Amino acid sequence: MRFEMRKLLVEMPDETIVKVPYFTCGSREPVLYIQAAQHGVELTGIYTIKLLMEELRREEKLDGRLILVPVANPLAVRWRRHFYKMELGEPYSSEHPHQMNRLWPGKPDGNETERLAYTIYENLVSGAEYVIDLHCWEMWRCSAALGLEWDKASTEMCRYSLLEFVSLSPKNRFTGRFKGVITYVVTEAGGHAMTIEHSGQRWVFKEEASRICNGILNVMRYLGMIKGEPIMPQEQFIVGRSPHKDLYAPKGEWLIILNKGPGDRVDKGEEVVKLVDLNTLSEEVMVSPIRGVIYEVGATRPNVDTRPSEEVLVILKGERYRVATIYESKS
Repeated sequence: MRFEMRKLLVEMPDETIVKVPYFTCGSREPVLYIQAAQHGVELTGIYTIKLLMEELRREEKLDGRLILVPVANPLAVRWRRHFYKMELGEPYSSEHPHQMNRLWPGKPDGNETERLAYTIYENLVSGAEYVIDLHCWEMWRCSAALGLEWDKASTEMCRYSLLEFVSLSPKNRFTGRFKGVITYVVTEAGGHAMTIEHSGQRWVFKEEASRICNGILNVMRYLGMIKGEPIMPQEQFIVGRSPHKDLYAPKGEWLIILNKGPGDRVDKGEEVVKLVDLNTLSEEVMVSPIRGVIYEVGATRPNVDTRPSEEVLVILKGERYRVATIYESKS
């Protein structure tokens, strides 16, 4: 299987040109579009696409057409922040004018990021039946597939991603600027889409890339694009709906010591974190109340990925702090 590299040329408001490389393979239906790096610190998806291309080069045949955009937002990647023109320490926000995943299908005469979205959408996304949007969230949360619960194909793509955690959004979630999320725009236009969130930002996490690459290959088998039968997941949890338990730290000032990470399996009574009192250095051990899989652990405050001080594993006096969320396993 061979890939052809091409480039989109996007004219900016100041008349400079930004190049967006992409790779194509195949010529028939269905058309699957995959992109990464809408946000400038979410880098592992770029490597996931590289691994996917390496795996697919070993395949003899592709039934359909594949379009790959490793860096959908080169402006944000070069800015080294989530959004182009984002200030240091500025919280992640849906209201930022360069929040690319609120701007689809873009505007031909808009700001820099709107023009990127418009050119990519018109030339590549609009002709695709299926879309996979690769992102990365905090390293304290397990990777997950995010689907649209009213679209069966989207939920099935999530299922065959083989990721243990799936989050399904209802249609009424997409109001205001959320109507500019690419998966919603694609679905409203008659396509089918899902998002995959890798665990970890700013660095490239090779194990995450490899695991998610394998999941995408399985989705492609489900879509009939490559040979082989798709694998059914052994166990999946629906975030917020499947049975789970939250662990909260007792009152006090604590240093959090992690004994487990996101995605780790734990037995009932097994130690998850250790808390060290900042004043006395006494210890408090927190164990899992159930047998299950850890979804979140450690720095669980909102938007910790954009505010480095919030990632510090210290619990403050008077703070009601959730140190972990564990989903109950039946396997």
